[in-house]
Amino acid sequence: MELDEFGRYVVELDESAAITVEQIDDEITVTIASIVGVDFQVTADQALELSRVLATAAADAKKASGAGGSL
Repeated sequence: MELDEFGRYVVELDESAAITVEQIDDEITVTIASIVGVDFQVTADQALELSRVLATAAADAKKASGAGGSL
């Protein structure tokens, strides 16, 4: 994972949507950017919980698709 030129992590979903994560000190801002953007701030604990939930959902989706493997 690399930071972009603005110091954010960016996950591009497609050519018109992305999720960015910016962390400054103890503040984490998550932005869902598309035609309509949504910004929200989470605590470090909430960010860890979100990452665990996403990892679990991704692993379950891989199993369901028959791709197997682990994260």
